[in-house]
Amino acid sequence: MPKTRVYLTMVFVLGLISTNAPARSSDHSPRLHFVPIKPGTFTMGADLSADYITAPRGIFIQDELPARRVTITYAFDMSVHEITNAQYERYDSEHADLRGKAWGLSTQDNEAVVYVTWVDASGFCKWLSDKDTQYDYRLPTEAEWEYACRAGTTTPYNDGTAGDIYTLTPLGPLAEKLHIITEWYVTRGNRAANDIAWTIPTDVDLTVGQEGPNRWGLYDMHANVQEWTQDWYGPYRASDRVDPVGYKDGVSKVVRGGCHNVHIQTLRSANRSSSNRTDRHFLLGFRVVRVPKGQTLPVPTLEQPVRRWAQDVSPTPYQWPSDSDQPYFKLMSLYDVKSQYGTSELARQFEIPLYTHNHSPALTWCQNGDILLAWFSGESEKDQALTVLALRGRRQVSGDLIWDTQVSQFYKETDRNMHGTQLWNNAVRLAHGVQEPFTLYWVNGLCTDGRWSKLAMTFRTSTDHGATWSEPVMMKPDTDAFHLDGDRNQPQGNAFCLSDGTLISFSDGSVPGGSGSCVNWSRDGGRTWSLRTGQHGPPGIHICGVELKDGRIMTFSRDKGQQTFDGNMPMSFSSDRGKTFIAAESEFPPISTVMRSALIRLAYSNPALDPTGRGRAPLLLVSIAPEGIEARDAGGNAATVYGTYAALSWDEGNTWPVKRVVSDIKTGCQTVRIGPWNEAITLDATHGQPKAYWAVTQTPDGMVYLSDSRLLYTFNLAWLVGGF
Repeated sequence: MPKTRVYLTMVFVLGLISTNAPARSSDHSPRLHFVPIKPGTFTMGADLSADYITAPRGIFIQDELPARRVTITYAFDMSVHEITNAQYERYDSEHADLRGKAWGLSTQDNEAVVYVTWVDASGFCKWLSDKDTQYDYRLPTEAEWEYACRAGTTTPYNDGTAGDIYTLTPLGPLAEKLHIITEWYVTRGNRAANDIAWTIPTDVDLTVGQEGPNRWGLYDMHANVQEWTQDWYGPYRASDRVDPVGYKDGVSKVVRGGCHNVHIQTLRSANRSSSNRTDRHFLLGFRVVRVPKGQTLPVPTLEQPVRRWAQDVSPTPYQWPSDSDQPYFKLMSLYDVKSQYGTSELARQFEIPLYTHNHSPALTWCQNGDILLAWFSGESEKDQALTVLALRGRRQVSGDLIWDTQVSQFYKETDRNMHGTQLWNNAVRLAHGVQEPFTLYWVNGLCTDGRWSKLAMTFRTSTDHGATWSEPVMMKPDTDAFHLDGDRNQPQGNAFCLSDGTLISFSDGSVPGGSGSCVNWSRDGGRTWSLRTGQHGPPGIHICGVELKDGRIMTFSRDKGQQTFDGNMPMSFSSDRGKTFIAAESEFPPISTVMRSALIRLAYSNPALDPTGRGRAPLLLVSIAPEGIEARDAGGNAATVYGTYAALSWDEGNTWPVKRVVSDIKTGCQTVRIGPWNEAITLDATHGQPKAYWAVTQTPDGMVYLSDSRLLYTFNLAWLVGGF
């Protein structure tokens, strides 16, 4: 036994409910046990070499660096165990309805409570404080948590055992009981999902007190459930050494501790996770600290770093010229990607972190003339490191668009797969009389761990051209944000505004017992969201849709390679704003793996280019023909073209008289590297890009911007119809 003497303090919090405590609170307070934690100094942060970041079995510890000596100058008490269902429900009795919500997890009184937001956990602490005349209660700071977890150790886990990180197993038989994945994996490529995280977790016993105690008498620091902390998440600062309290503000709160049904890498003492304040799920609970009444923490002073896409953003609206009748086409690569493991170049790239697989883009235009592009980046799509990056194209006084060369992180909740991003603006709402500022909308998928299943969706807005964004909030919080569904909350389709002001966001997966994909909608500018689609959504996944002139929604989709529509890509129509869809075959070939179509109305194109002379705004479909489609090649000749093509319809999708390859190479060929997997491809007169998740937007000057996340194609309607 360690020589450190452990003092367990039992608290019976007495008194009346404060006037601002929730009406649902009980008059009876929970019994909590505490351990006194003395002041001291420890090394906070990575206890592994940075070389692990680019190792074949990578451990992405970028946010644990730099490790630094930190001093806690004051004493505090920390709860011996995580808060249980019975304890929490003295404060919030309605929480009992959430017991067992996820696969039967956490049903018993003495199991760790889950499905609590940061706001909920903080409310519990305030409730305790209001009922106690001697102590105040709060969530631990991140530094307090790691200091208490380590309990004087400097090893990856708090058992004090050193050695090969890939073989250390601090939980012993408990790891299997808690369904912990203990095998380490090569961090490249789309390996089997269960190497990283379980597609569906197993119901395990979350009774508190199973793991530990550590040397200071604390249980379950490496097991059971993750734990909320007080701090806003942000990068470590080497100078932040005395009583750290994190940042003044941020996007998400720091989450610490190991838990059930995850990979062993997240159990380490230094590991950092995070979550936005409104999220709740089946892996996440909390414990509390208490301090003498009136003892407060330092006021946070750290400012979050300003990413390149948010710097020097012009506040001035751009005066857009009209679309030209002269053909325009340009293809450019927006950034370079290194892929040689074990090199200093790759290490610098991973600091961003820019990984070798860049995919699933979204882009929109800003009122100041800029273009904002976002996408996910990872060494695998099935990984906790998967993050969302961004680049800004900046409008110059001359009208030229100059793209930043510095890629930077756009959004990340740490240790969580960030699968699927949507960006769009409210130009349609403004055009139809809605009185509000020009606004950008953003939606992102958010998993609980490394697998893209178990998703929910987050939403943010910006009214300053994307320089700053509102704090992310969970969409559909009381109905469809419990991280239970595999695909339904993966925003892999497009998003747009209907002419009546409704916000539409397509996501993969159907309602229970239904088929196809889903429409999520908001009728109040994004303040509240709900699931619109019933039993019958558009077939397949990765929906691209547009509103037709008669108010219907038309979509195209990827039918998961099933080719159930006579071998063609399915198209669907909804006459009730996305509640139900009727599907049929289209004239276009089906798409499959690493393919996503894009569909928009070219509302700003030159009306004189309507072949009937009626000045109509055509629909543009960009898709991929792996086996070829009859269309025009880059020279304007009728041919079988392959890969990416564009099709135009001036009669609301009834006919598509213009089809052409998306390539301007009339002779010879050009080799370029694409976003997905840094793969080299060849373009020529009959071959467009063979793989991409396409994202497209059109600016009021008629220019169309098409991206796979790395390559950017810019063209106008004149090029589509006559750029040969």
